[in-house]
Amino acid sequence: MIKAISLSALSLALLGFNNAAHADITEMDSPRIYTGIGYGQYSFQFEDSENDTDFDDDSQMLKGYIGTQFNKYLSLELAYQNFDEVSDIDSKAEIDGVSLAARLAAPITDSFSVYAKGGWLEWDAEIEQDLGELGSISADTDGGDVFYGAGIEYAFTTNMQVRLEYERYELEDDIDPDMDVASVSFQYMF
Repeated sequence: MIKAISLSALSLALLGFNNAAHADITEMDSPRIYTGIGYGQYSFQFEDSENDTDFDDDSQMLKGYIGTQFNKYLSLELAYQNFDEVSDIDSKAEIDGVSLAARLAAPITDSFSVYAKGGWLEWDAEIEQDLGELGSISADTDGGDVFYGAGIEYAFTTNMQVRLEYERYELEDDIDPDMDVASVSFQYMF
């Protein structure tokens, strides 16, 4: 009987703690500032029919971001993305950029939400083409383009969240490269 009472008391205490944690997450003060860091894999593809060139490679990327969550539905986010070098038989490219995005969330539970995001990416690229015995040529190019994505977010506590995210970048350049990014991020909300 004492075991049953102890287990019941422990269960009620845990249930109360869990509900209190969820109440803290949903009843937060707005707006709130957050920051995060992420790691991902990306696919870089382009086809240059004028020069009969195809390029397709996968690599890693890192990102850091800071944002403002105005309420449980709307956030604005500034991020830096560093895409590691991708290479093919005779060419290689490295891209990095700064983006500004709006994020619209749909809370499913107190701790779990899905979201869509869209924004603008200002990017710089270093491209190098191997010309065999003639050596190689390199060029720097930059631009700005719209991107979009979707993801899921889980809040462990009021301050700690994790995200799984997919983003699509369609860079408007002479070669029209496309980048698909899958990433995981950890964020801290102040």
